Amino acid sequence: MKEKDNFILDIKRLGINGEGIGFYNRMTTFVENAIPGEGHAVEVTEVKDKMVFAKSLEIKRISKERIIPSCPYYNECGGCNVSHISYDKMLELKRDLVIEAISRYTSLNPRSFEIRKTVPSIEQFGYRNKSQLAIQKIEEDYTVSMLKAKSNRLVPIKECLVQKPLVNQLNQQILKYAKELGISVYLPKFNRGVLRYLVVRVNEADEALVCLICAEKNNKIKDLAKKIIENPKVRSVYESFNYSKKEGTFFGEELNHLEGTPYIVERVGHIQYKIYPNTFFQLNTKQAKNIFDLVLKSCKLSRKERVLDAYCGVGAIGLYLASMAKEVVGIEYNKDAVLAANENAKMNKISNAKFLQGDAAMLLPSMIDKGEVFDVVVVDPPRTGLGSDFIDAILKTKVKKIVYVSCNPATLAKDLEKLCKDYKVNSITPLDMFPQTALVESIVSMTHIESASVKNK
Repeated sequence: MKEKDNFILDIKRLGINGEGIGFYNRMTTFVENAIPGEGHAVEVTEVKDKMVFAKSLEIKRISKERIIPSCPYYNECGGCNVSHISYDKMLELKRDLVIEAISRYTSLNPRSFEIRKTVPSIEQFGYRNKSQLAIQKIEEDYTVSMLKAKSNRLVPIKECLVQKPLVNQLNQQILKYAKELGISVYLPKFNRGVLRYLVVRVNEADEALVCLICAEKNNKIKDLAKKIIENPKVRSVYESFNYSKKEGTFFGEELNHLEGTPYIVERVGHIQYKIYPNTFFQLNTKQAKNIFDLVLKSCKLSRKERVLDAYCGVGAIGLYLASMAKEVVGIEYNKDAVLAANENAKMNKISNAKFLQGDAAMLLPSMIDKGEVFDVVVVDPPRTGLGSDFIDAILKTKVKKIVYVSCNPATLAKDLEKLCKDYKVNSITPLDMFPQTALVESIVSMTHIESASVKNK
């Protein structure tokens, strides 16, 4: 098979990036904007190893689940990739992505435990509480721009439908002020100009924090900050300096608070969290509460258990569990996140949670050697998964319960294959954290096999 070849392809399933997948002459073929069950006339654009990438020329058999995307930038932007599929069908397909990963990367039988229906997001649009976008000058207009998928091209946008409305409003208002003040926009080609990126964060109370990412120092930024803080919904304004020629890195080492309070506060259930410009926090706050509630339910705490919260970040999950645990110990590699986690514990007057800085794979064995015992381990790793060292450390502890929060079905499945040497999967619950994308979160409840067998006797 070679480029420009044409053929008819039946789409069998959805890929992790939202593309349709079919098989032709034993070659796995990926087609963007295609839905399982459809038939497409396609043209090959690239052949790589045993994979074929093709574009659709015509839909020969159209799915009843196909809809017209609401976003005017959908075909250009690439930030969303499944808006052409009905929401109910997309929930089914996200569950299928989890099942496919389990079937492909493990020896487990997906029918041997419960894989629940995908928990829908409360909001399909307007759910994202943070934007960090490049700034462009196009003719005389200042605009925020999204990076087009699989390219270095920026797509100018007026609004993003998955962002909270206040985020979109502030993006436009701030750029209007910047233009009026005569603040220049960064030009990557010449590596000069002031305004480079704009970061806006909004909490559930509709209060905003703004950070202006600059490539050069300019006194007018302080004037801009004063204009921004006049908006009653803006609580805080920062500046940061990014001098790197590389695109895609937002915050520089220097971060200066210019106006308002140092942070905004987000509330999830009974817990409050401080949000600074570069704080890692769930982007869909309402769905985050569903995740935290499901984790709490899976832990089955009775105020007698010691909980290890690995990859704890700013303590989001650990603090949520603390009221039902004897003690929570969080481990996080990022020093700033650990400081924020302990700040959050203090703000919530939680005395039975502490957060330690370090590599969980190294800290956990040393804690066990010192006689520490944990009843439950909660893990919420990055997309790369747990890593072999941490899995080995967990296997040695023989902790009774593991609750695994995953944002990547493939790495989740690979980790489960190793963990299932000593652990039994009780259930997997997929959640839609990012509507309009193919991304899926999962919560896995696991029990140590020996502990389970003793309990059942």
